[in-house]
Amino acid sequence: MDKLFIDQTYQTPLVILDPQNNAFEIRGNSMPNNPHWFYLPVLKWIDDYSNSSNPESVFVFKLSHQNSSSKKMFQEMIKSLNRIHESGKKIRIDWHYPADDEDLHQAGVEFKKSVPFPINCLPTS
Repeated sequence: MDKLFIDQTYQTPLVILDPQNNAFEIRGNSMPNNPHWFYLPVLKWIDDYSNSSNPESVFVFKLSHQNSSSKKMFQEMIKSLNRIHESGKKIRIDWHYPADDEDLHQAGVEFKKSVPFPINCLPTS
């Protein structure tokens, strides 16, 4: 499976989805004008990956900021990642958030409640 790389801008995060190196990360600001169009290739990639995933995968989210539309897209990603868990493979999310950002922390807590696989909420300074 090919890797997906989307370069970071001020409004959009860096996206690295690289199964050969077991590297899965979304990092930076997530405030695209149209989150659906920005995240559509990410969602498609995750759907494809769920059919042939690695035995263990850790998806890292290191967000500086997210808008409410991005949060909805992350919910969709997490639902798709749950299919990997349901197939019997190990999946985990490390949700990094700025220690002083209660909204991003709360988003991680809500995501954690929505799926049976581990989501670690990790404050960063």
